[in-house]
Amino acid sequence: GGSGSLLLCRLLDIVGAPVGVVPRDPGNLSAFGLLAVDVKVDHVQTYVSRDAVLDLATVAARFEALRERAAAALTAEGFAAAAQRFQRSADLRYFGQAYEVRVPVPDGSLDAAAARATVGAFHDAHERLYGYSLHDKPGQQVEWVNLRVTGIGPITRPALRPVPTGDGAPHPAGTRPVCFDAAAGHVPTAIFVRPGLRAGDAVVGPAVIEEYGATVPVHPGYSATVDGLGNLVVARHA
Repeated sequence: GGSGSLLLCRLLDIVGAPVGVVPRDPGNLSAFGLLAVDVKVDHVQTYVSRDAVLDLATVAARFEALRERAAAALTAEGFAAAAQRFQRSADLRYFGQAYEVRVPVPDGSLDAAAARATVGAFHDAHERLYGYSLHDKPGQQVEWVNLRVTGIGPITRPALRPVPTGDGAPHPAGTRPVCFDAAAGHVPTAIFVRPGLRAGDAVVGPAVIEEYGATVPVHPGYSATVDGLGNLVVARHA
């Protein structure tokens, strides 16, 4: 968000990340994201069954019913049937657990091979998430909990506009004393106006980059470079 860039350099120090990116108009990033992703609708049906006794015909019928509901929702949103896409998934758990792991269910007919692939994906996902799996212990049963179909209506994404190229050495709008560290006290700091920065421009800390809705302090030891789309790429000096 708009206030996140205030803490960017300190956050990079804490997590040990070499680079941070501040997008243009950072306060609007979440809203822009909502307009730049496909429309998705999720339809879920609880179906609790141990994998060993899973009724594949019933599961297939419920997946089809969920798909029809998702298709109707996308049609109501204005998406033609030919453009609609669907993804199946299921929430599985080891029998006795109180939490589930969502994994994809293969497309096509839901046969024994598709069920085995789904259970195998669950074992793998459980190991990635929790550091272990019980795939080599056949006595530990796997339980299906929820069936899910995600309907996707693809949109035409907005084209990002590049910014003009600069000479790499932008001129500050002024200076003022800024305290980046209590021990160091206030230091003379160049102030830059972000809308005046161009692609390839580099701002070396200590500096402050201001824009409507956000402020980016570039701490001593850091620099900010403008990329071709106007993002600020903030990194430590080599």
